[in-house]
Amino acid sequence: MSTLPILKKFFQMPIALLKFPTDLLGDIFKLCDPFQLYCLSKCSKRTQRSIQLGGTKKWKLSFRGRNAIVASLDGLHYNFGGTEDPDEYFETQKNWRFDNYMTIPFGEPFDVFFGFLGIFRIVEELDVAFGSFEQFSKAIRELIDRHIEIERIWIGCTPKVEKVDKLMPILNQLNITQKFSCLKKFPSEFRHQFDKYPNRILLHHSFWFNISQLLECTCDRIDLRESILSNQDMDMFFQKWKRPGSFPNLRWLHIAGENIDDKSSILEIIPPILNVNNPRVEVADRLYKHDNIVDPVRITKADGTEGWLKVELGSWPELKFLVLNPIAPNT
Repeated sequence: MSTLPILKKFFQMPIALLKFPTDLLGDIFKLCDPFQLYCLSKCSKRTQRSIQLGGTKKWKLSFRGRNAIVASLDGLHYNFGGTEDPDEYFETQKNWRFDNYMTIPFGEPFDVFFGFLGIFRIVEELDVAFGSFEQFSKAIRELIDRHIEIERIWIGCTPKVEKVDKLMPILNQLNITQKFSCLKKFPSEFRHQFDKYPNRILLHHSFWFNISQLLECTCDRIDLRESILSNQDMDMFFQKWKRPGSFPNLRWLHIAGENIDDKSSILEIIPPILNVNNPRVEVADRLYKHDNIVDPVRITKADGTEGWLKVELGSWPELKFLVLNPIAPNT
């Protein structure tokens, strides 16, 4: 039975909600959807603090620096959009684009975002695309001060944010857990060192990500485009990978760059590196089906873990490496 009718009736009752015990409030708030939580938080600062103390489900925010914020959980999405018409405040509707949509007073988008952080404690995605350097700097520092977990950071190829390269050291201080994506082309003098790695990185124009960083990378998926890494670099990487205990998290590596060539060997093989036997072989990750390789060569770690490697040349050389059966180290 849906809890929504019960909640609607409950919130219409003239009761002293905030006098309830904290654990009971938590149970009530866990039945609320993001629209109900948002409306409750606007009742008073005390109500907002009670929501924080009582606890809610793990709703996650997505923010793209414009008049749009999304709260989501388990495939459900609640979309908040700005309106300047007071008559439309807090209206909910379904339209051709969104199943759940509420219009709210927005004002400065970043201030509204900070208000939502008083209700929801996880940011699913922060899109560095619209807004100013100063606004994003403030937002990032706010997230750091509040110890907010960030699952994904996305920097597009043409973000309308000046000095994005200057944001990178500040982004380093965030707790980014799932993925860091950067499609932006930085100035040639740009340099950056990750202090810690999320599970996945996707970097276009990755000239600044050198072999030293790759050798220390703890990601399970690494995708480097327009890379400067060479055959010698990749041979060094695979020599380390073959040692027991090295790169225990790694499942997928993709390198695309013109420094992969046929001038020197990788693991004593001059590229291209592929399996020419019949029948054709295809290996793919069970969770990420797009991480697949056709006709790779098998390489094996000292502990028995198997990896599959393919290196193609041509107009845009690329290296693909997939680990299918990681073996847990002895403890």
